[in-house]
Amino acid sequence: MASQAVSYWLLPGREAQAALDQLSSLACKRIRAGVRVCTLPPHITLYSEHLDGDHGVSQEQVIARLQQLADQCKPVCLWPKAIEATSMLTQSLVLRFSAEAREILYPYFLQLRLSSHAELGYRLDPHLSLLYCQDRLDLRRELASELPRPADPLLFESVSAVKHPLIISSSADIAACATIHACSLS
Repeated sequence: MASQAVSYWLLPGREAQAALDQLSSLACKRIRAGVRVCTLPPHITLYSEHLDGDHGVSQEQVIARLQQLADQCKPVCLWPKAIEATSMLTQSLVLRFSAEAREILYPYFLQLRLSSHAELGYRLDPHLSLLYCQDRLDLRRELASELPRPADPLLFESVSAVKHPLIISSSADIAACATIHACSLS
């Protein structure tokens, strides 16, 4: 079995999810024909760590950590700042948030990191991937400049834990993501 990781995701509320799904769908339609595109539910990764194995956290521990996070953290509103394209598959086309987003989410990240014995060196970088593809970077950047950035703050109301391959380098790795557990924020 390939090495697995677990990532803790911050998830948007219903209205924000609908707006993000619509934006992601628009982006997918504008990618060149023949380019493979995949998506995941809209989310911001708060933290990642090893799952199972000799050095990883168990699924039971993951669920307990997620519930503790949900019990101690409140829903948050984050302001979208820009849509960007990068050369990384995992950040092909992303929605970036204002500088305050890192400050707001840092306590969530810190709580997860301090309880982790299987950390991967994850650094908090609040962004939301709209799609994953391997289209040319210049074409992705052009698309990023054309897409309408959400004008209003987005409300995030729940968290989930998702298991996935330790290294994500293909659409098959993205498709292998599976939710372990989800909780609403208090």
